[in-house]
Amino acid sequence: MQIRTKIAIQFTIIIAAILIIFSLAIYYTSENFRKQEFYNRLNDRAVLTAGLLKELKITEKDKKKLRDVNRTFLAKLNIEKVLMFNKKNELVYASYEADSILFSPDFLNQVRKQKYVETSDWENQVIGTMYTDEEKESYVVVASASDKYGRDKLKNITNALIISFLIGISLTIFLGIIFAGQSLKPIAEINKEITNITAYNLKQKLSTGNNKDEIAQLAINFNQMLERLEKSFELQKSFVSNASHELRTPLAAIKSEIQIALENNRSIDEYKSILRSLLIDNQRLIQLTNGLLQLAKSENRDNNLVLKPTRIDELLFKAQEEVLSQNTDYHILIDFDDIPDDDAWVTVNGSEALLLTVFTNLLDNACKYSSEHQAEVKIRLNIKSCIVAVKDNGIGIPQGELSKIFEPFYRTQNASKYRGHGIGLSVCRRIIDMHQGKIEVQSEEGKGSVFEVTLPHL
Repeated sequence: MQIRTKIAIQFTIIIAAILIIFSLAIYYTSENFRKQEFYNRLNDRAVLTAGLLKELKITEKDKKKLRDVNRTFLAKLNIEKVLMFNKKNELVYASYEADSILFSPDFLNQVRKQKYVETSDWENQVIGTMYTDEEKESYVVVASASDKYGRDKLKNITNALIISFLIGISLTIFLGIIFAGQSLKPIAEINKEITNITAYNLKQKLSTGNNKDEIAQLAINFNQMLERLEKSFELQKSFVSNASHELRTPLAAIKSEIQIALENNRSIDEYKSILRSLLIDNQRLIQLTNGLLQLAKSENRDNNLVLKPTRIDELLFKAQEEVLSQNTDYHILIDFDDIPDDDAWVTVNGSEALLLTVFTNLLDNACKYSSEHQAEVKIRLNIKSCIVAVKDNGIGIPQGELSKIFEPFYRTQNASKYRGHGIGLSVCRRIIDMHQGKIEVQSEEGKGSVFEVTLPHL
């Protein structure tokens, strides 16, 4: 079922429910008003008849005349009976002639107790009221009638409500379909534009209309998603291109050295020299491959990443040990600003292996680009985060290139003479993002750099 049809149906159901509620309210209000009005008129006629009967002291002959008057005068109310009973429940007057009149004693007693009673049967409305004459003698006066005219009016109101309801529902369905179509027209246009967007024209953007309503916001969000997709595609293209270029260099060197070794017979020392050169190129290739794997893993933001409580100080000591084991001439100093009493202050929720990769890369870079091959590490703590600052007195980073150092394969101009492939910092940035943290850098060319990592506590 189309959304347009669903909206029209839901709109119709809502309007139908509202119309039914209002129609029922009007019907019951009219019915209650009709009943109460008719009860009041019955009561007035009953009291008037009893007053005339007692004040005029009329005889049986006069009672007959009064009955005739009642039939003529009260016919407009369709009154069938006006009865008057004394204390002994004996009938003292009836608005019509009859040999015997039966009326419930229970009803008469109820009237005497409550002074005024309203009731009804299928056809007639009945009231019972008390009347006391000048001689302080009490009588029960009962009047009953059928409100034919009132019921006819109520029937007309009911018919009018039914017709209005049917017309209202018909108009609601018709207008609901039209308005739903008009409201969803921008979405239909967006769908049409989306069908023309492929992986080869992600630069094409959707029309955002008035830039104010929810549909415009949807188009804006979709355009932002397209920008992220385009950036991701460009990143993949760049990754493939740069990876191919970086891999080709050591592979070409290895191939050239093997070809040279095979051209002539050589001495054992010459073969050993070639093998040592091949080993160096092979190590470079392994380092590059490991870096590419780390970059690929960091790009894959796995929702199933297992995070657990991890102590930052222990990670830093592990990273220090790993870097120094591979480079015996490096020096790394680790210092706490304030040693905490509570271990929770140095604990974060993270992946130990990934965070170890971050600090290993930062420590290795700090030592590598420093003439003294030395790095200083300071750990600061606050109620929200652990902050690790890695400082070196190395070559620094030019101000114009600070914003690019976290891009994959990017290397600053003054770092070209040092070994590396421009992968490490990109990996660090992605891992820190995965841990809801941040990494910042302050640097001055020729004086060194400070990389600051902030990770939230548990």
